[in-house]
Amino acid sequence: MRTVCGVAAIAILTLARLASGAPGLAAPSLTVGRNLQMYVTVRLTEAAPQTGVRITVTSDDPKCLLLSDSLDKPGAASITLTVRPRSLESPEFWVQGLADQGNVTYTATATGFGSVKGTVTLAPSAIVILGPFRVPSFPTTPRSDPSKLSLFSAALDSSMKILEEQQIAGGSRVEVHIANSDSKAGSVGAPTLILAGGRSEAATYFKPAAEGKATLTPNPPPGFSIPAEFATVIAMVEKPGLAVNDDFTLGKDLQVPGVLCLGESPGPEGLRVTLTSSDGSKLLLSTREDQLGSASVTLHVPAGELTAKYYLQSLSDTGTVTYKATAPGFRSRIGQTTLARSGVIVAYGRYGPPDEAAVLRNTGAYEDRRFYASLSDSKNQPVHVVVWSVHLDPATGLAADITVQPLRPGLSVTVSLKSSNLGVGSVESPVTIQSGSNHVVSRFTPVSAGETVISVSTPLGFATPKNATAVPAVVMD
Repeated sequence: MRTVCGVAAIAILTLARLASGAPGLAAPSLTVGRNLQMYVTVRLTEAAPQTGVRITVTSDDPKCLLLSDSLDKPGAASITLTVRPRSLESPEFWVQGLADQGNVTYTATATGFGSVKGTVTLAPSAIVILGPFRVPSFPTTPRSDPSKLSLFSAALDSSMKILEEQQIAGGSRVEVHIANSDSKAGSVGAPTLILAGGRSEAATYFKPAAEGKATLTPNPPPGFSIPAEFATVIAMVEKPGLAVNDDFTLGKDLQVPGVLCLGESPGPEGLRVTLTSSDGSKLLLSTREDQLGSASVTLHVPAGELTAKYYLQSLSDTGTVTYKATAPGFRSRIGQTTLARSGVIVAYGRYGPPDEAAVLRNTGAYEDRRFYASLSDSKNQPVHVVVWSVHLDPATGLAADITVQPLRPGLSVTVSLKSSNLGVGSVESPVTIQSGSNHVVSRFTPVSAGETVISVSTPLGFATPKNATAVPAVVMD
């Protein structure tokens, strides 16, 4: 039932006193929901004297509006506030609404300052409910941790939408029961909550149990309305998902590690997850980095764990291959990899492979990564160049640090290096990148001042990159 209050008065200052320069008061207008409260203050137009000022604040209609000098105390028709010496503002007091329509005034009076009226617009109120992150619906899974539910008291506007969060009126308590449309999907930890006077929030939790969709609705207590928004929160209990490495490039005869992630922790026995390649002649899967894989493998995720490691190995340099992760009680997931040509690149040991910009910004073909070596220093500090195994960018044929990948198990690669000017320096050759490794170190030996170019040959079965196949070396005295 709607309760209406109305007045003809409006909030005014004692204009005559202000016009004459005499001190006065100013009282704010505000909106308060039914059974709720808002704090306000009365302002002085000039500072209070050393003796302070006593202000009496009176509701002009106690059936619709009460006042309290403390956030948790019941309201009264009239209260008295003391303004401290030299202050321009009264202590806070609370305006409590008892109706949900109309306007009502309150009067503030102080000796030497006259009186003033403030207008309060009365509004409907509601108890709203929100899930985690204060959203109206949220996903969860059957074995997930409980999710927080929050109830708030709020004033509503004329369209019954949330105007603002406001406290329950002091001295009262509101009991709210939360209805659950699907108890099989989960339960509410404390289905009945108490919002005490002076507070605007109470919390409980939703504990998921099985797949389903539970609509959680706080039943409006007496004197509260059903809001046009946030009247319910929906807990969507879904089968948990799996996540795998997806949308990446893998070079022929190379491998990359992958990480399986679970959407929720497995039960006491753990979880067995099967990974299956869509084409075992091109893409293999392995549980160990030192073991050649197969078209299908099974990972065991222990209880309490959420991840497991695996390895992807390529046998081809063309096409796109997918692989699928499946597990009982979980949604399946598909990962995709683009197969590409592989190559080897060479770089000065301290520089490392070309920066990712070589591929991402297509700058690799123009990069001069020459290095400098001292004849005297090299006698005590060896100079190294490094050969890296890489996949080549499918579009440009370039390589960089982000394309470095190790050799798959069961394969090692021997690489020949050459110095263009043996009178300036020589390079150790051949060198072998071992299975499971992504590089091998070769020693450059300076001989005399000058410049030479160290180049790397392309092994059988590999392609020649468009960059980083040679590195200039400048030898100084």
